[in-house]
Amino acid sequence: MEFFHSLTLDLKLLAAGIVGCALLALFSGSRNAEKRYLLVLVVLSVAGAYRYTHLPDRDKGGLAAAEPVHYEKMPDKHVPLVSTSSK
Repeated sequence: MEFFHSLTLDLKLLAAGIVGCALLALFSGSRNAEKRYLLVLVVLSVAGAYRYTHLPDRDKGGLAAAEPVHYEKMPDKHVPLVSTSSK
């Protein structure tokens, strides 16, 4: 389940479409509808495989290839409250 949650949104939608088309192809009543669902299943599978192999963080020019940026926490510029009743 961790693998599915690590995918990007477009890959999750493609995976859901692949599962949906597979179920529709299994439970369709007519032969022509089954062929259409299988054709859509193949197209979605090819698109998913292509998209999975070309993820942006796997490319050398992606943002993940750059060194991580380390941020330093700035100290608070909070001035403590001073009581005015003693004046």
